[in-house]
Amino acid sequence: MKVTKASVIYALLCNIPVSACLCLAANFSNNNGNIIWNEFLLNYAVSLPVAILISLFVPLVGLGKWFTGLFGVENETFTHNILYRILAILFTSFIYFMILNPVLAVFNSLISGVWIDIPVWVFHWMRSLPGMLAVGFFSSLFFDIPAFRIAHKVDPNF
Repeated sequence: MKVTKASVIYALLCNIPVSACLCLAANFSNNNGNIIWNEFLLNYAVSLPVAILISLFVPLVGLGKWFTGLFGVENETFTHNILYRILAILFTSFIYFMILNPVLAVFNSLISGVWIDIPVWVFHWMRSLPGMLAVGFFSSLFFDIPAFRIAHKVDPNF
């Protein structure tokens, strides 16, 4: 994939708030409704660069087109095509979850010094999947539009 100025701007503008929303939601749910700020900041410091790298180097547009094509949705343009936007963002939110969640689980185990019990981790992962997907989906849907508009102003072909 070719990394352009517009793709970097889009990755930054979309992933900064989305990663913050996801880290806040995870911190809130993992700590019984409390937010532990040092854990949040550490997870945010790890998740933001990983999310930006995913945006820049994973062919999300192609994967989104493939996924929406399974439902017979016209997927030539993202602009003014709400069904394509919703399905593509749902699928990319799942991709982010599948990559970021294990990375952060290993990171948190290394930081805490307590290694993960794999069956317990899988249980917690499955339990958190619906909530984290919802947070990722809605925050991505909300922040994607302004990020796309700004990146499109930088490069009209974006």
